[in-house]
Amino acid sequence: MRLRWPVVLASFAVCAALTALAAWTLDWSFQRAATLSPIIVLVFGAAAFLVVLWGRILWETFRKKR
Repeated sequence: MRLRWPVVLASFAVCAALTALAAWTLDWSFQRAATLSPIIVLVFGAAAFLVVLWGRILWETFRKKR
């Protein structure tokens, strides 16, 4: 399997941005947020999954009503 550097760099940038956002929002030090960054990224991913899932459910419901 070949490693794609643009994908790795984009993933790193998103994780760092989420960590910085959580540190700023929750008024934590960046070191504390970096320690908890796997949990921060996991929670954000789960929330994004739920938004996409319920958005698709609503879309299909409104589409079938027509």
